Amino acid sequence: MTRHLLLSLFAFSLLAPAYGMGKKQDKNQLTFHLQGDQTDGPKMVFPLPMGNQKGFFRKSPLTFTKEILAYKPFFSDDGTAGATFAFSQAASTRIAALTTQNQGKWIVAMLNGRPVDFLRIDNPVRDGRLVIWRGIKESEIFAFDYVIPHIGEDRKDWKARLKAHAAAKKAAEKAAKERQEARNRRN
Repeated sequence: MTRHLLLSLFAFSLLAPAYGMGKKQDKNQLTFHLQGDQTDGPKMVFPLPMGNQKGFFRKSPLTFTKEILAYKPFFSDDGTAGATFAFSQAASTRIAALTTQNQGKWIVAMLNGRPVDFLRIDNPVRDGRLVIWRGIKESEIFAFDYVIPHIGEDRKDWKARLKAHAAAKKAAEKAAKERQEARNRRN
């Protein structure tokens, strides 16, 4: 009995990783968090290094990924990407209210759980757009392309761009496969 149990557990441990092999990649999770105070307590804020000092930011985000309507990517001087994000009306109203009340404070942009950029609030944001100036990886920009249209792009153009991306990806995979087969034939 024990032997059968051990064999079945061993077989399960070998097969368990295979179930996640075809798993679809998670979408990018982008949130913006407003600066808080250390006195707010560890349940309300989290610490982040800001240069040679420690900043505390609210755990509850100012915005969520699902509130992004469109974005416009660009490349920054340090080689990483940045982007302007346009938010829904409800999120825009919330952003305007909080940036009016909290001038002089900081906002941290968190992408997939890592801090990407810090934004200083010097004026109220009334247009519903927040900019991450640097720190976004190219692969994260490509992931955004599949779920969010560019600013000024209508739905039809966005879908056409997605089809072109898919066709280019398929062609690149086919070319890589053919190169590998050619190398295998030479060997």
